[in-house]
Amino acid sequence: MSSDRSADVRLGWPILLAMDMHLQSPTTLAPPPDPRLATSGWLLHGYLTGVDAIFRRYAALELGGARVCYGLVLEDTTHPGHFLVAIRGTAELIEWLEDAEFNATPYPGGGEVETGFWELYSTLAYLPAALGAQEVPLIPALTALTQGAAVTVAGHSLGAALAPYLTLDLAETPGLKVSGRYFAPPRPGNGAFADLFDRTVADYVAYTDYLDVVPHVPVGLGYCPLKKLIAITPAISQARIAFGIGARHHLVCYLAQLDYAFQDWRSLPPIDQGNAVCIKGPIPRGA
Repeated sequence: MSSDRSADVRLGWPILLAMDMHLQSPTTLAPPPDPRLATSGWLLHGYLTGVDAIFRRYAALELGGARVCYGLVLEDTTHPGHFLVAIRGTAELIEWLEDAEFNATPYPGGGEVETGFWELYSTLAYLPAALGAQEVPLIPALTALTQGAAVTVAGHSLGAALAPYLTLDLAETPGLKVSGRYFAPPRPGNGAFADLFDRTVADYVAYTDYLDVVPHVPVGLGYCPLKKLIAITPAISQARIAFGIGARHHLVCYLAQLDYAFQDWRSLPPIDQGNAVCIKGPIPRGA
């Protein structure tokens, strides 16, 4: 397994921007594009939306139930015809409660997946960026948009649990080249699911900080990580990160450890500084 970490950091960057866009307009399904999308070479085609609710299968117990923006569908302007689906991480308490269901449910292709992740994934829809557009079913919309192209599905935290399900669904599209890049992923399913995923998707990488607790959950019930993991240890990290549960999980800290030169992390806007402050400087590598 090989991975161009600098290229992967560029794929992870829009996930951070998707989160920032959501946090600045949390009730908006199509939040205004962050200017950094365009300056980093990404064209916004549309949004992923999904329903926040606990135990959706029990309608009487639904809490929240609001549809929110979960991610972005982008085209690489430096490589037209290459698309990126960027799925953000956890933002609200109700999403953490979804994370914590931890019951297993059968996956249609084989194995079992985590119920909260899977039920959230089943609500995802596509909203084109065009003014006045309406939400449409996700897989047909992405298939039509990206037919014959290359698509990377990338996610962080909760988004990195949803992203493998979408990667598998898109991998079934004839002629579509699909890859996955996952940062701080929880365990999306059991061993049989991980085997199925590994057989079906050739090009994927899951990055895990060696001190991040999220990639170790859920526990029990046969849950396990995807097979192609790169652990970010002191031996490969390019950044010194503060010690702490949050610091080791922040996406901005993952990206800085994989490619410190990608950004001037201290100059990020205020919305990112609460996390970027955990980056304490570079670790020199080589002579």
